[in-house]
Amino acid sequence: MSDDFDDFDVGLFGTWGDADDAPLMGLAQGVLLEMKSAEALRAEEQAASDMRPILNEATLELRKQFETFRGLRCGAEVMLADGDEAAQKLARADIKAAIDAMSLIVRTLEKIDSLQRQFARDRQAEAERVADQGGYQEALREVERLIDERAEERYRQRCLAAGLDPEEPGGAAGDGAPAPDTG
Repeated sequence: MSDDFDDFDVGLFGTWGDADDAPLMGLAQGVLLEMKSAEALRAEEQAASDMRPILNEATLELRKQFETFRGLRCGAEVMLADGDEAAQKLARADIKAAIDAMSLIVRTLEKIDSLQRQFARDRQAEAERVADQGGYQEALREVERLIDERAEERYRQRCLAAGLDPEEPGGAAGDGAPAPDTG
């Protein structure tokens, strides 16, 4: 008796390495505005960090169990072909139980994989959010620099057009006359 589990490679469901999130945590802590947020972020990160090794261990254990049930099913298939009627009945029950257990293991492995992928997406989203926030601050500084640069350039042009030395207080005559209107 053969089924879809013959071609199923339980090795596809592997363990996930723990990413080094220390730099991300340092950046994230630098932008928090209140302590509640900081504590919530730490608790959430700790929960995810604690969960990854547990999920990895569960994956390894489920892979072993899957292989065990696959072996049981193969043994029962031999009994189904070679045994007497009572042995065949028992073999059919064993095959059904093994297939049911393998199906449950596959669904559980898929759920573990989904959780691991969600943890990875959450870490990536947080890294992007922190990077975007830093990028925004940098862009804001650049815009302010350009505004200051342009304002200085316009001031100099107006001073020169009015015959004043932009470097000298009160203009070239030094008479304390106000600088030209730069607005």
